[in-house]
Amino acid sequence: MKQKEGERFADFMLRLRQQASYCGFDKYSNEVKDILTEIFLTDAVIEGCASVELRRRILQQDRSLSEIEALGVAMESIEVQVMDLNSKQKEFAGGQQAYKISAVNVRDRSQKQVSRREPRKFSEARNNQFSYKTYRCYNCGRRDHISTDRRCPARNIVCHGCKMTGHFESCCRLRNSRKKPVVMPVGGTDRIRVVEDETAPPEPEAEQQPGKTYYAFYSGNDTNVLACEVGGVVLDLLIDSGSDANLIPDVVWESLKQAKVNVRQCTKGSSRILKGYASDLPLPILGTFIADVRVGKRTVAAEFYVVKGGQRSLLGDKTSKELGILKVGLDAFAVTSEAKPFSKIKDVQVQIHMDPHVKPVFQPIRRIPIPLEDAVNRKLEQLLTKDIIEVKEGPASWVSPLVVVGKNNGEPRICLDLRRVNEAVLRERHPMPVVDEYLARLGKGKYWSKLDVKDAFLQVELAPESRDITVFITNKGLFRFKRLPFGLVTAPELYQKVMDQILAGCEGTSWYLDDVIIEGSTREEHDKRLKKVC
Repeated sequence: MKQKEGERFADFMLRLRQQASYCGFDKYSNEVKDILTEIFLTDAVIEGCASVELRRRILQQDRSLSEIEALGVAMESIEVQVMDLNSKQKEFAGGQQAYKISAVNVRDRSQKQVSRREPRKFSEARNNQFSYKTYRCYNCGRRDHISTDRRCPARNIVCHGCKMTGHFESCCRLRNSRKKPVVMPVGGTDRIRVVEDETAPPEPEAEQQPGKTYYAFYSGNDTNVLACEVGGVVLDLLIDSGSDANLIPDVVWESLKQAKVNVRQCTKGSSRILKGYASDLPLPILGTFIADVRVGKRTVAAEFYVVKGGQRSLLGDKTSKELGILKVGLDAFAVTSEAKPFSKIKDVQVQIHMDPHVKPVFQPIRRIPIPLEDAVNRKLEQLLTKDIIEVKEGPASWVSPLVVVGKNNGEPRICLDLRRVNEAVLRERHPMPVVDEYLARLGKGKYWSKLDVKDAFLQVELAPESRDITVFITNKGLFRFKRLPFGLVTAPELYQKVMDQILAGCEGTSWYLDDVIIEGSTREEHDKRLKKVC
């Protein structure tokens, strides 16, 4: 997706987020969904942004999505100000001039005798797209600055029309921008000084399907109030699962502006229709704004509607679910217990034999993508808690890099690149079963059961003297495995050897690594064999 000509960077990011919502990331967990969305948006900004300087800065240094958005908005604002200053320098290069505007008699309009003096370089100023007629402050009406200038005299003025801060009543956009025509009396002697045609601001694009109505409920229940951080300002929001939108009263919006709330986008008015409970009248919406809402460690971008005369600040159903405040499902009342050490086969320790003539290799760290760092660090903490890995103390000889592989459920899988270690491993050459033997043994029973050992290799403990060859390096330091790791060349043979020792003598049982098949001619025989194996 490319940034359109003349399109603001904030609007470009909003279009990208809308497109990202259709990419099917909802099937993953919220954490993985945020990571994938950030990667997608970062790549889309690099490819489609209109600023070459912004693309260069992103490629020079890894930045988060919030940093990229702030950098893009800042560079866009700087570019506008620089172009404005350059245009003013060109305009007043020959010295500032003042031109006289003569009065025009209404009776002489038919004669078209308008006395005026054209500037010497009028055609040049007209062709210049950044002339003084192009830029005009929308808050006070003056032409010597733009609306974002801090010197604007209307910056702290309260409008008498809409009661909002930041503009004069004559520049209020909520009023009809087209002035009513003045009816002149017949034969009058009034004089016309200046007639200026103002175009009404464009209506906001429709945000909903034609004829669709959204409802916002408020029953007066104050027990579900939660303190949330909206744009960096702490605000008490009522969690309302019956509301289709997030609502903010106009009084609260004024207090947020006084507290210097950080918003991504702010728009006056809205084409969305909101109705209250048991009411057919739409709520008066003064405008909308998009800000980051933070609860705990989760942060999402949400759109709020400023309602004139609203009762409470409501957090709607969609945003509440994205923040994890509301949850619908069978596991909504699940109780999480403390992590316990991962199970292991009792009284079994395997040893890895190494060739003493091979020199140990220390491999450098392999960098992990920044969006995946938090997920990988949490995975390392889980492995430490489950007694699968441990912190490496003292000097290290063999050091391997970490490899992150994604699972089908979106969670990262921690693997090691043990190719250099495998070159020095002395294999035991334990015989592995073949398919022909299984086919010859199976097929005599009538009742079957298939068992699959969970994380089979990790249930085999490594001897302490063999753990140093599994040392791996991360951004958190050095760790080593206490269990048999995936990727070791002799791991399948060692595990098959352990299974042969455990299941030896179990009649009617066949196994290959972590897959175990139990059969029996009768139900009683099958259950007896299954009980013996388990």
